Amino acid sequence: MATNESAPILIVDDEPHVRLAFRTTLETAGYAVDEATDGSGALDRLAQSRVSLVLLDLRMPPPDGMQVLRRLRETGHDVPVVIITAHGSIPDAVAAIKLGAVDFLSKPLTPNELRRVVREVLARHAEPPPEAMPMPGPPPDRIPTTVTLGPAAVDLTPAKRALNRREFDRAAELLDQALDLDPHSAEALTLMGVLRESRGQDHAAYQAYKAALESDPQYGPARDNMQRYCQRRGLDHHNPAINPAASSS
Repeated sequence: MATNESAPILIVDDEPHVRLAFRTTLETAGYAVDEATDGSGALDRLAQSRVSLVLLDLRMPPPDGMQVLRRLRETGHDVPVVIITAHGSIPDAVAAIKLGAVDFLSKPLTPNELRRVVREVLARHAEPPPEAMPMPGPPPDRIPTTVTLGPAAVDLTPAKRALNRREFDRAAELLDQALDLDPHSAEALTLMGVLRESRGQDHAAYQAYKAALESDPQYGPARDNMQRYCQRRGLDHHNPAINPAASSS
């Protein structure tokens, strides 16, 4: 098995069995792994050396996951963070989005799901090799496309990277490009909803999530975000007039 040569993935969780399960899953996939048993340990570790990704539990003794994420961003640390929680706190989810955490996993999760998200987030933030650096010409980070017989296949990696880095103006530009190419992309519409939430534009976020579900009622991230939005606003997410995915549940 090829070994992943990036900096370690830091698992931050106060439950030993969770850390062990995550470590086993990732090490068998070739990743280097480090652990912190609490928020203070995580902050110390991140201050001392480089980490490629943080898997951060929300519910821990103080400082909890949200406090850790907030302190990282206040000090200018832009390490990618995946929020992992069994509690599904709605206010915390919205606050985490505003701090650039757009990747969430809920316990319990399967090894395949953990590996998939880790792989996607690391690829999103990987630095291109020197030979892949763009030559002088058009501005970088435009939305790449693939010509197909149907709608253009849109690579949303640059937009996701901009969201993680809280470059919200850039994310808006990239998502507008993506939706010009494919106005019915459930993924692009969902990311636009995340962007709107990060800017406190709740009604616009709802409209984006609704449009995503009208395009694809089975798209998981849009379903999750719509349910979270409805719970936060006191709306009935089982009502098809509010939530287009309700009729397909």
